[in-house]
Amino acid sequence: MTESSSTRGRLTRRGFLKTAGAAAGVAGLAGVASMATADGWLAPASAEAAPEEHVARTYHQSHCGGMCSLACTVRDGRMVKVQPNGVGNPDFQTICLKGISEVAHIYGKGRVQTPLKRVGERGSGQFEPISWDEALDEVAELIKTTQDAYGRDSIMVLATAEADFGFLAPMLGAQTGGFDGIDVGTGNGLDPAMGFGAGYAMCAPEARDWQRSKLVLTVGSNYCESSLPNVFTFFDAKEAGAHMVTVDPHYSTTASKSDEWIPIEPGTDAALFLGMISHIIDNDLADEDFMAQHSTMPFLVDAETGLLIRDHEEIAPVDEAAEAEPETPEQNPYFVIDPVTGNPVHHTQCDTPAISGTTQVRGRNAVTVWDVLVEGQKPYTVDWAAEITGIPAERIASLAEEYAEGPSSLALGWGGNDKMTNADIAGHAAAVLVAITGNVGKPGAGVGVYVGQSYNSYAPALGAWALPEDWAAAASEVSIYDMPYRENNCHAAIFCGDIVAQHLANMNVTCDWADTLDFIVTMDPYFTEGAKWSDYILPCTSRFEYDEPFGNVKAGYSQIVIQEKIIDPLFEARTDLWIQRELASRLGLKAGIPESSVDRCNAILSTSTEPWVSELTVEKISENGAVWPVPDREVIREVVPDQVFPTPTGRMELYYDGMVPFDQQLPQWEPCTEIADESLRAQFPLQLTNTRTRFRIHNQFYDSDWLQLMYEPLVMLNPADMASRGLETGDVVRVFNDRGEFKVHAAANNAIRPGSVRIYEAATADYTVAGNLQNVTNNTMIERGYDLMCGPVIPFSDTLVEIEKA
Repeated sequence: MTESSSTRGRLTRRGFLKTAGAAAGVAGLAGVASMATADGWLAPASAEAAPEEHVARTYHQSHCGGMCSLACTVRDGRMVKVQPNGVGNPDFQTICLKGISEVAHIYGKGRVQTPLKRVGERGSGQFEPISWDEALDEVAELIKTTQDAYGRDSIMVLATAEADFGFLAPMLGAQTGGFDGIDVGTGNGLDPAMGFGAGYAMCAPEARDWQRSKLVLTVGSNYCESSLPNVFTFFDAKEAGAHMVTVDPHYSTTASKSDEWIPIEPGTDAALFLGMISHIIDNDLADEDFMAQHSTMPFLVDAETGLLIRDHEEIAPVDEAAEAEPETPEQNPYFVIDPVTGNPVHHTQCDTPAISGTTQVRGRNAVTVWDVLVEGQKPYTVDWAAEITGIPAERIASLAEEYAEGPSSLALGWGGNDKMTNADIAGHAAAVLVAITGNVGKPGAGVGVYVGQSYNSYAPALGAWALPEDWAAAASEVSIYDMPYRENNCHAAIFCGDIVAQHLANMNVTCDWADTLDFIVTMDPYFTEGAKWSDYILPCTSRFEYDEPFGNVKAGYSQIVIQEKIIDPLFEARTDLWIQRELASRLGLKAGIPESSVDRCNAILSTSTEPWVSELTVEKISENGAVWPVPDREVIREVVPDQVFPTPTGRMELYYDGMVPFDQQLPQWEPCTEIADESLRAQFPLQLTNTRTRFRIHNQFYDSDWLQLMYEPLVMLNPADMASRGLETGDVVRVFNDRGEFKVHAAANNAIRPGSVRIYEAATADYTVAGNLQNVTNNTMIERGYDLMCGPVIPFSDTLVEIEKA
């Protein structure tokens, strides 16, 4: 049921009150869609004979962080029930509505039933069925022709997390699209300090650690909506006495379950953190011992250049074309101040240096990072932060004091501020906030994205199938988000999953670029929006179908899980491994692909660096109920419990030399590029937020008949914004800006901040009234983004629109 209300109270964006709540649902917007017929591919059952019935197990999605192990009942060849696999720790026996819906979803109208070849214009959705042999022969020939003309890296292979096409790019020597600009905004700022290096802010301990926190501060995350299988951890923490506080522009599901909700102006999370940092500094609440021993706050900065001072200049390589290996801190130490002598010394010679002070190094004036921070924070008072964020100054101050007292957990997210142009600043400011309070590396203290057990739980190291030595994916000179704008050698694309409509903003530009490619192939179980731009669509099996007893093995949810065959491949679908093997055969490369999925699974296990994993086989795991628990998983997983960070120095590295050209060596406030543009806001006054939801995983499950009964894409507005535009719940509205438009139903909802509108992410044209959500989203790439860990973030929610009745 969709949150909505017909209340007509008028509120300003600044005056959005905590008392605003979700009310009754919009009824009847989604119609009941009929199931696809089974005629011709299911054998009729005998009325006299007892039906053949068995149970087999598989794992579900990893995108949500669940990776639930599922037990599936099969009757006369048809999957008739999906439920949690009742094996092992009860905490890990989970399922959500998406998993339950698979009993109908895999048979639904969205399935690609046979290989398809385009007959109309790209994007028209016009295809004709062809045989597998025809499709594979023609695709293989196109690959050869394109690579002969432009080189092996002229093909791009991109696969989503749920696809199993790991052999395709290496065997073709194809590029993989570089950075994708999704879910990396906050991590770009946080991860360099923490040393985890992925850019995804997955440096948090598992969510069970919240039970040991005094404060769990959630900012930019809707955990209770997007992490359904693990929501019990939120309530366990609440029952254990943790103060659960959620900061969110909207009254989200997580906000409604928290002890307190603090509304904030969209895109201003960094300002909140900066205000908290200033209050902690001004009131002597900082943990100086932690900073001195475990952070780079004592490191010395050249007062003139703004760069950290090291023992010597980096040694350039003899070959100018070669890249020099960066010197380690042991080879080229940093300078700190010895607190006893007051003299500059190598950081390796002083375990607890002074965090404050000035000195000279080689005749250069030098100051500690801490002193640079203290000086730079002076403009960022709590009053300043209150003006930017809309949060009262006294609440920012009290929140800072509570956080500093600790132990506190700072739960960040991928679906909120992460989609803003200034997300890296928010991540960097979060790192500084953690460092000055020491809220990391001890029970109940952590920072990062707390999403699910498969991301933050004990993750055993699995091995891999050994590839031929000459198999390797090519480097991508241009990331996919820049391919429509920058010259590159990508002439064709193979998309394993929906890339075009899910991973790129400004759909109109994206489609123009797609039309320039020599060919596009989509491989997917379901007919997605992006598939419309393909020349060939190849039907893949779902997680519930296979042509062998076992499909794959994964690490997730503090256990190893396997994919057993539930049913035979439906329609003419083929497994991802079969498709890769057939293409490899046509390209003369078959020797690198495993002949059997069982062989691959056992190779993945036997090549693990962990002895207990290497002794397993997929058959042994199957006998144990298709899951194998990680030893000692009952103990809550902590991150850096010894407070030695996986950074070059072993400390939290808070000063970013590489950001000196952008004056972001320490976090400095910058507003979002679009939603803070008052002149543009006069024309397009509403900020468009696209958020995660329990009904979808990105754009997956839009074609699930059961879930369509509960929700169809609609845009939700505050009743005041509805009234000022003469709109009623249920109206079809046009959402537009100067990039494009789409049409959906509208619903009044008191949970939405005035001046903002909300829609669940990846609403595509098959399920809106008309058009794609990405028609309007912001594709601006900030300059400093190209020097960040994972490149710039695509600012999907840094988007302004206007709405009118269609």
